[in-house]
Amino acid sequence: MGRCFCLAVILAGLIFVGSLPPGFSAPAETQLPNGTVRIGLVGTLFRDTPEPMVQLIIRPFKSLLESQTGVTGNVVACGDANSLGQELKADRVQLGVFHGVELAWARMKVPELKPLLIAVNEQPFLRAVLVVRKDSKVNSAADLNGKQIALPRLSREHCRLFLERRCARRCNHVENTFQQVTTPLDVEDALDEVVESQVAGAVVDAVAFEGYSKLKPGRSSKLRAVQQSEAFPCAVVAYVPGVLPDRLLERFRDGMIGAKESVRGRQLLELCRITRFEAVPTGYEQMLTDIAKAYPPPATK
Repeated sequence: MGRCFCLAVILAGLIFVGSLPPGFSAPAETQLPNGTVRIGLVGTLFRDTPEPMVQLIIRPFKSLLESQTGVTGNVVACGDANSLGQELKADRVQLGVFHGVELAWARMKVPELKPLLIAVNEQPFLRAVLVVRKDSKVNSAADLNGKQIALPRLSREHCRLFLERRCARRCNHVENTFQQVTTPLDVEDALDEVVESQVAGAVVDAVAFEGYSKLKPGRSSKLRAVQQSEAFPCAVVAYVPGVLPDRLLERFRDGMIGAKESVRGRQLLELCRITRFEAVPTGYEQMLTDIAKAYPPPATK
């Protein structure tokens, strides 16, 4: 299962499951009138994932959250960031899972969107890095023009954006910059290809690069990062104030923060390589503002 897709589904499941005990039923004062909460997932969480696979994996999580919480929950894909923002504004979904940068974009059109929780992988921000062989003469992305570069399959959006906006010779002209962008199965395979000189460089998540260094210290000693991205805000669960009762939002937030304390939560966190869930930190709002300036939303056609 792709790691980005795991993140989408597990975030949705943990909103309801978290560290709540089996048989839990939300108290009456926290339930919606129709008893159903709809969770929208931004479409980029499913990039390169066939629709039948999306539905196949969402279905058991829907059953799980209903049996664990007594609350009916529908998990749906909602297109791009703007589409998900509009769905939240119209109360067609009550919670939305975004990449952090995409929440920044969505708030340009739906400014009332608010972050509820962030998903943290070791650090409360994300970075992408461009990695080459240590003995390479490459000192920046510009030195890779006309060469092969790797981007692991199902890479998260901060890695894709860094490749397209910072590594390409002209913004979004990847195909005119590199001879080929290969798509290895995962970060390990991508970095192995760099070590073996099959490609001249690879764009990967910074935490994943650190993990590779621990897993394969000998191989990683032959690599170096020559360029890194700006700090991207972590993935986030967002909502529009006033749509869900405050007590229900608090219960979701507390359950997710406590997920690391339960066996179920730890298993799901480990599966999608998330260290923990956190309340929205003080600097998160500024990070959203900064990333929207550094990486404006794609131009609409």
